[in-house]
Amino acid sequence: MADMPVTPWDDRVQFRSNDAESFAYRPNQVIVRRSSVDLIARRLGLTAKDGLVVDDVFGGIEEPSGDDLVVVRGVPDPIAVVDELRRDDIEAQPNHVLFVHPHASPSPGGTPYPGGTPYPGGTPYPGGTPYPGGTPYPGGTPYPGGTPYPGGTPYPGGTPYPGGTPYPGGTPYPGGHSSCGCQPPCGWWTGQVEGPRFTSAMPSVALSHDERSHRKAIKGTACKVLVLDTGAWPDIVCAGASINPAAQAAKDLLATCLMASDPDDWDGDDNRVLDPAAGHGTFIAGIFANLAPGAKVDCERAISSYGDTDDATIARILLDKFDLDAEEPSYDIVTMSFGGFCDENDPPVAIAHAIAKIQARYARPEPGSDDLIQQRVVFVASAGNDGVCRPTWPASFENVIGVGALGPDGPAWFTNYGPWVNACAPGVDIVSTFFDLGPEARLDGDHFDGWAKWSGTSFSGPIVAAQIAWEWMCRGNEGRPGDAASWLLDRPGHYRFPGLGTVVNFA
Repeated sequence: MADMPVTPWDDRVQFRSNDAESFAYRPNQVIVRRSSVDLIARRLGLTAKDGLVVDDVFGGIEEPSGDDLVVVRGVPDPIAVVDELRRDDIEAQPNHVLFVHPHASPSPGGTPYPGGTPYPGGTPYPGGTPYPGGTPYPGGTPYPGGTPYPGGTPYPGGTPYPGGTPYPGGTPYPGGHSSCGCQPPCGWWTGQVEGPRFTSAMPSVALSHDERSHRKAIKGTACKVLVLDTGAWPDIVCAGASINPAAQAAKDLLATCLMASDPDDWDGDDNRVLDPAAGHGTFIAGIFANLAPGAKVDCERAISSYGDTDDATIARILLDKFDLDAEEPSYDIVTMSFGGFCDENDPPVAIAHAIAKIQARYARPEPGSDDLIQQRVVFVASAGNDGVCRPTWPASFENVIGVGALGPDGPAWFTNYGPWVNACAPGVDIVSTFFDLGPEARLDGDHFDGWAKWSGTSFSGPIVAAQIAWEWMCRGNEGRPGDAASWLLDRPGHYRFPGLGTVVNFA
C-alpha cells in the first residue's frame, strides 16, 4: 500500500489506502505519550539534531499523570513507527488529517433567505413535518436495506462512483469503502452537485432583527458559539470590490453575530483564484446570524483555505479557546464542519482528549455519564459527504452530535449515514453570506457580491447547532445547552430517518 501525496496539499498530506480503511495523515508526524518519545528516538536512531522535534499537543496543559500527548515531528515513516509501537501495546497514532465537508465549491445563483429558511422561495418541508401525508419513500425505506428511489435506482447500470468518491464534492480518500456490507452499498448515495453559486439578487425582505426572529422571543442571554473553520470575513468586501446593496446586507447581517474572529483568507497562494475552502467559515457565520439571532459567534481559523486541518491542530485550538480555570465555559456550543476517516477506525486521540477535558470540567456531578443532557458544552460535527456509513470523526464521538444532510425531497444523495449520525438538516443549495470578490477575482467566470449557494453536510451541522442555540436562548438559558439539544433531538414524536437521526427543520 503506497502513500500518495496529492495536490493541492503536496507536502502536508499523505494518504494510506486499502479496501476499507483509507485515511489521510501528516507526513513525518506521530502522536504519542511523552513517555514514548525516547523509545521512538532510540528505535529510529534519531535526535533533535536529526530533525526530531517534540511539540505539546495541548500547549503545555498536562495530564494529571504528567504523561501528556505530544506530536513528534521528523519521523521518516510514521505509519511503520505507529504499527511497531502498537505491537508493543504503546498508544500511538499518525496525526490524522481532516477535511471540510462542503460538496464541491461555492457558486452563484439563488437569493438570500431573509427571516427565514435556508431554502429560498419557501420552506423545505411545508406543513411542519418533512413529508406530510405519507412516508418519503412509498414501498420502501430510504436506507439501509432498501433503494433510495422507489421503482428504480438513482443511477441505472451501476453506482455513481464505484470504488471511490468524487473529489471535489467529497472527502478525497482514494480506494473507497467496500467491506462493511452496507445495504445499499457504501458509495450508493455519493454524487456530484454544484458547489456554492453566486447570487446578485437583493433580499426580498429587509433582514431586520424582528424578521429574523421569526419564531419566538429571546428570553435569555446570548448563546456563545465557537466555529472551528476557515475564519470569517466580517467586512465581506475584498480589495478591489466596491460595496453594493446586496453585499451591504450581508455585511450588516454578519455584524449582528460575529465576535472577534480570525480573517477568512480567500486566496492563500496569491494566484487570484478562489481557494477550494475559502469563504467556508464566512458562509457558516451567516447561517448562525440568520437562524439564531442573538447568538454570538467566534469563527476561529483552524482550517486552511484549501480545506485541511489535523488532529493535533484542532485539539490545541480547542484548549486554547477554553479557559478551564473559569467557573463558566468560554463557549456554549462548538461547531465543527470538518472530519475524516482514521487508521483502524479509531477516534483521533488528541481531539478525543480535548473534548473529554472540556466536557469533564463543566459536567454535572454524575461522573462518567455520556448522556447529552449532562453536557454543559455541546459539540456538533458534520457527518461528511462520501455517501458511506463508515464512521467519520469527530462526528462519530458519542459526546458529539453528528449531522447528515437533507435535500428538498429527502436524504441528500451525498450524505454519510449510520447509527453514529444523530440528526439531519437541510444541506442542498443553502444560501448564506460570502465574499464580495470584486472584478479581478473570479471563479470560472462567476462573481460573488456578498451571497452564495453551497451544498454539503458542512452547512447541515451549523443549522442544527443554530437551532440548539436558538432554543436555549428562547428558553431563557434554562438548564444547559445540552438540555436544549436533548429537547430538540430526543423527544418522542419527532420525525426520524433510519441512519440519519432526528429531522431538524425550520419550517
